[in-house]
Amino acid sequence: MAGWDGKPEGRLGLVLSGGGARGAFQVGVYERLLEDPRFARGPAVLSGTSAGAINAALIAAGRSPEELWRFWRRLAEDPPAVANARFFESLVRELLRLGVVEPLGWWRVRERLVAFLRHARRHVALRLGSLLALWAEYLVTARFDLASHLLERIREAHLADTTRLRARLVEAFGGEQVPLRGRALAVNAVDAHTGAIVRYVAGGAGTVKDLSRQPDYVLVDAITVDMVLASASIPLLFPAVPVGGRLLWDGGLLVNTPLAPVVDLGADEIVTILVTPRPRARGDAPFANLGEAIERTVDGFLENAYNVDRKLLLARNRLASLEPHYRTVTLFEAVRPGDERCFRAGSYVYFAPEVLAEMRAAGRRAAAAWLAEGPRVDHLEPPPPARTIVHIPLPPRRRDALQPV
Repeated sequence: MAGWDGKPEGRLGLVLSGGGARGAFQVGVYERLLEDPRFARGPAVLSGTSAGAINAALIAAGRSPEELWRFWRRLAEDPPAVANARFFESLVRELLRLGVVEPLGWWRVRERLVAFLRHARRHVALRLGSLLALWAEYLVTARFDLASHLLERIREAHLADTTRLRARLVEAFGGEQVPLRGRALAVNAVDAHTGAIVRYVAGGAGTVKDLSRQPDYVLVDAITVDMVLASASIPLLFPAVPVGGRLLWDGGLLVNTPLAPVVDLGADEIVTILVTPRPRARGDAPFANLGEAIERTVDGFLENAYNVDRKLLLARNRLASLEPHYRTVTLFEAVRPGDERCFRAGSYVYFAPEVLAEMRAAGRRAAAAWLAEGPRVDHLEPPPPARTIVHIPLPPRRRDALQPV
């Protein structure tokens, strides 16, 4: 049987990026791809981070697209993450203490009162938010040490508890370990103390023997629920997870789209499913609101992580023509969402059932369009842009500007 590019069929690698609730998009993509004869054989190698690690583990365990969707739908109908009451109790207690203790201290240290009044002159206008803006400005510029004290007094380091999510994963996998069904799986996390990438790899007999020499790979007999949970533990939102003498959390910090493991595990073709829409050309248009600014910040961070991996794969493919130790790997253009309403700001953590259903449907549409276009091989090198000279107007010269000597 021939592969998608007409060559003899090789090992197919599937890479699933992180993206919180947007992981439902990947379910729709996977479901549609399996309906195509060119993808019906399914992936032999999988690599995922965060929500992508959960989906990759479910696929590696032989779960059907309908079973994947059932898992995500249940996340929406019965959210397993529980807000950490002790965190909020500690936060409120310390904020109240700060609001009382700090003004009382002004009578002993008059400089603090003077600093507060100096900032207050800038917020004399009575408008909503003025008092909050005044306090924020005062704390950041004059008493930033209080912010440090506040953070140090909050003993809880996460906003939500994931005990129920862990139980949900155990139920989905039928135990504490992920049954791989003959597939190779890589789950990617980050050491919370050192910042080092940690890649847990299992399965794929005969393909992992050389990985033990690479410091970021940990070869294990089985991927455990805790490894998957660690990869999806968003810093500060969820608690870091202890695994094998390490404290781990979300791999999306450094390797949100982990291409390297599927290459190292012997994939000849790679399909990547991203959850970020293609960036829109907006020129110098300002952001319409805070939500758009946050969305572009997160999307830009994830896009950059993927492009770094793409460039590394390009360099590797170039070496393949010079060094027999390397082989050329076909990377297809990533499957990604279109510019759809359900991927607006906040959708990374928006687990409403109707929104996840929209994302799943968007995944099917994106995969159908991707298949209809080829799928096209990503040559990694976009055509060079036309060389243009941009003239940036200088501001008008002030009359009182310093003259050169």
